[in-house]
Amino acid sequence: MAMSEEREKLPPDARLLCETITDLNISRRNVSIYPRGHPAVERSLKRAFDSFRKLLGLKPELVLAVAKDSLIFDDFPLDKKNPVYREFALALSRMNVVTVTFLSGLTMDELYEFHMLLSGSSKDPSSYALLQEAVQRAKFIHIKIGLIDYGAFSFSEGKTEEASSEGHLWERYVCGLLEGTLQTEEASEVVQDVPSEDLARFLNNALTDSLMEGAYDRVVNTFMGKMPGKAFSLKGIRKLMELINGLRPELKREFLASAVKTLSGDIPATEKALGELPLDKALELLKLMNEQKLDLPEQLENLFDKFSRFHQEGIDDRFFSGNVIMDDIVLSPDVEGSLGRDMSEPEGDEEYENEIRNLLHTDVPEALSEELEELKEECSDEHIEKDFNETILAFLLPESTSEEDCEYFLSLLKQQADHFLWTGQYGEALRNMRALDGNIAENRFVNRTCGTLRYYKSPEFISRLVDSLRIMGRQAREEAVLLCEYYGREVISPLIDALIEEESQAVRRFFLSLIAHFGESAVPEAVKRLGDSRWFVKRNMIFIMSECGGKEALSHIRPYCHHENPKISVEAMKCLLKAGDSYGISALKDHLKSETKERVEQAITLSGSFRVREVIPDLIRLLKKREVSSMDFHEKIPIVRALGQIGDPAALVALRDILSTKSLLFKGAVEKLREEIYAILKNFPPEDVRDLVEEGMKSRNEQIRRAALQMKSRR
Repeated sequence: MAMSEEREKLPPDARLLCETITDLNISRRNVSIYPRGHPAVERSLKRAFDSFRKLLGLKPELVLAVAKDSLIFDDFPLDKKNPVYREFALALSRMNVVTVTFLSGLTMDELYEFHMLLSGSSKDPSSYALLQEAVQRAKFIHIKIGLIDYGAFSFSEGKTEEASSEGHLWERYVCGLLEGTLQTEEASEVVQDVPSEDLARFLNNALTDSLMEGAYDRVVNTFMGKMPGKAFSLKGIRKLMELINGLRPELKREFLASAVKTLSGDIPATEKALGELPLDKALELLKLMNEQKLDLPEQLENLFDKFSRFHQEGIDDRFFSGNVIMDDIVLSPDVEGSLGRDMSEPEGDEEYENEIRNLLHTDVPEALSEELEELKEECSDEHIEKDFNETILAFLLPESTSEEDCEYFLSLLKQQADHFLWTGQYGEALRNMRALDGNIAENRFVNRTCGTLRYYKSPEFISRLVDSLRIMGRQAREEAVLLCEYYGREVISPLIDALIEEESQAVRRFFLSLIAHFGESAVPEAVKRLGDSRWFVKRNMIFIMSECGGKEALSHIRPYCHHENPKISVEAMKCLLKAGDSYGISALKDHLKSETKERVEQAITLSGSFRVREVIPDLIRLLKKREVSSMDFHEKIPIVRALGQIGDPAALVALRDILSTKSLLFKGAVEKLREEIYAILKNFPPEDVRDLVEEGMKSRNEQIRRAALQMKSRR
């Protein structure tokens, strides 16, 4: 796929969308931790609200669909590897939310209530009925939440069963397995994560009379992790035993019979798993099969018979799979040889035995666990590398260091440099460079130090730095920004070149954020590349100039307001409107008069987003355009929203005319337009719309009446 084609598929304002979801997720976390009024809550809510206001200004309706751990925006799946997207998607999935729609006019109070709903602090979040009740109680006006009830599942045609309040998404997979409508491979990962007691409770309540043949086999194989070409594991047998112990007697026999089929179908894997299984667990499995009086295949019966002798015979006979078993632990031949042939019990030391017994029954203190974690951290490769680097700097800086030693330590720093780049340790690389700058400032080994610094600032090293930022930069964003600031202008051009060639949307956003940190210093490099024939390069360069500011850039951007590619012209107008340049307003008026529908729609959106009062007459002209179909009424909705965002009373005359419009042919479309007008009246001075509010409170339209009541209550 060509790079330009890929960019055509990206959602509009992808960077702003990413920031909005990130801010939304941060505020969600804070609301779940702190009470309302806490500085962290208020600060994060304000930031999320501001991000939404910008995004909803460009797109008045934002719809997010949820697919387990993924988000979908306007049929565009967002980056699954983005941890923020994944965390927010999971937070929604846990509450049985499948869609969330945010509408223009969203308030901070609604955002807070939305987060409180997601926190599920007061009710059981897995209950669909309680969730539905909570959503209705919240009375959201600018948030629409789509829930799905996973508490009812069909086991045969025309029959359903109500699940308990603990019903979760994984139950659908189990139902599919039982009915034979879902392949084992599709459900393996989900079903293996299901707690054994939950699965047992679900199966006990299931309608099993009408299950198809092989239903039990499918569940057993999936739960044990037995896939085609893949052997089951020790973990699979353990989980199966836990499941069977929780089943009803009749189900216990059926599942044991299926387990026998699975175990006898792969004797080597069964022998290996039994060899690893603690003796008491293995004997428990044998006991379960004996109680149910199951007929075992000869090979499996011989294997169990061989294993059961461990419990009956002495220590001398405890051999399995060619190894010795000692206290339920399989010992390798090497260990067996070191113990010698005499395996008799040593004489007991009572004090020693008591000590061992106390150790076995003592939980590891939490403090000790923390110490172990700290020890692991200190032994990590990254920590060792940092310590080594500190040692080099410690030897390099003292005045007593000889010139020969200095040369040796500087060579070590060069070797460390590439390692720090490819592991994303930009802070360590920056620390080394500043240490070298300190050496020069102190007039120590200036020539040799300058040589090492030239290596750090060479085009080849900077090129490797940019390649590293592409891969590791987002994981160490703050350190990456600091390192780029250290390089200054030297790194701007390589970053922009890398941005142009980058195919990953996430990496492009990261590069744009790095470049924006340089402010006006980045503008000359962006201007140089405006002549590039590729549309997305022009658009990105205009975006950089918009973010970096600088009045001198505006003269280069103005000609692009009328570019044939609307993506470029819109970006150019956004830049000029943001800077308050009058040419942007003039270009906006031209677009509102365009014969091209797409240009007009984009101009309407920009008019509202930037609250351009100068174009109100043009918007009213479009609003008064004669309607010949219901579609003409629907196309006026964005115009009404734009006028609402501007909030100038001069638009109220035209809005009143629409409210008084009557149409028998297009009654539904006219009513929809009226609803939109009442949704934006709150943006106008209350004294100018008092009569409309009173009239709306008497309306038969529930949405209009609700909007009017809300405006009345805010006075």
